[in-house]
Amino acid sequence: MVGVLALLVGLAGTLTVSRLLTHTAAVAASPTAQYLPSAVSRAEQPAPGFSLRDQAGQTVSLSALRGQVVLVTFMDPQCTNLCPIVGKELGLVESALPAAVRPVLLVVSVAPGRTAADVSSFVSHVSWSPGWHWLLGNQSELQAVWARYHVAVVPSATDVGHDTVVYIVDPKGGLVAGYNAPLPVGEVASVITTHSQR
Repeated sequence: MVGVLALLVGLAGTLTVSRLLTHTAAVAASPTAQYLPSAVSRAEQPAPGFSLRDQAGQTVSLSALRGQVVLVTFMDPQCTNLCPIVGKELGLVESALPAAVRPVLLVVSVAPGRTAADVSSFVSHVSWSPGWHWLLGNQSELQAVWARYHVAVVPSATDVGHDTVVYIVDPKGGLVAGYNAPLPVGEVASVITTHSQR
């Protein structure tokens, strides 16, 4: 009986280590991976609505931005991993747009309790066109938006783990495309431009 128990414990340990190694290898490979497929269908569907306060305390709702192309993404202003990279890529997307095309950027926080000072520190390292909003809130407020956009958020002692995706909402409120990071900058800029001209 003791021998069987030892065998089972050993087998469980081997399986656990194997899963950890597989997960680590997948994480390590991700920065050099090819672009992932679009996160949502290119077939147009209504963008889920939401209303949150931004870094200046202003209430921002998606419905109030009808008539403009809106980019919706999810980041943590204290992130030191992928968020700063995506922040810079968003600046590159804006730089690739025609001068007359200026989408509104909405960044939904993936960490409750972040402050305007946290946001200010983050954006000091990126070049975004004026008019962006970093949306803050408590756990229940933010979690409701994460759920509507199918964004998984996993709190940790360091960086908050989360899906890093950028959605494009057209002027009629339709969700027309979504891209996982790293962003295909030229394609994202092209989709924004096309929908800005309709």
